Amino acid sequence: MKEKIEEMVQNSSSQAVEYAKSFDKVFNYTENNIADLEEILDYYSNDLKVSKPAESQIYSMSFIWGSYLGQLIKMHIHLDLCWVKEDVFGDGEIIHLNFGVNRIFPIDKVYKRLINGEEDNIISFYEVMKQMDIENKSLK
Repeated sequence: MKEKIEEMVQNSSSQAVEYAKSFDKVFNYTENNIADLEEILDYYSNDLKVSKPAESQIYSMSFIWGSYLGQLIKMHIHLDLCWVKEDVFGDGEIIHLNFGVNRIFPIDKVYKRLINGEEDNIISFYEVMKQMDIENKSLK
């Protein structure tokens, strides 16, 4: 099951790389991509107010872009993170990154960014994740 989740996330992350090209962005799994991803999410966040897509469409977008964000977190912040699907809050299973007792929710963060706009900026989210690792040498 774990391998299937990893494969789903990797496929979605690859989709993000392809979709980024339509924004004239080159996603190559570097930290420089965070600002470009924020710009793309800002575009979609503004567009959602006008186009009013179905909830399933918003989640699909969140999964694609959140998978890419999660892969960046995994690659640049903590290599031991792994993608899992579990019921964390008692309201159904969700896909997220896990390492021990630490959980990070990049897909949910992207969803919030799309719905709430700039107040849920992913650049600051990424920086907070990075600082936690630098200060604690883990995600405690």
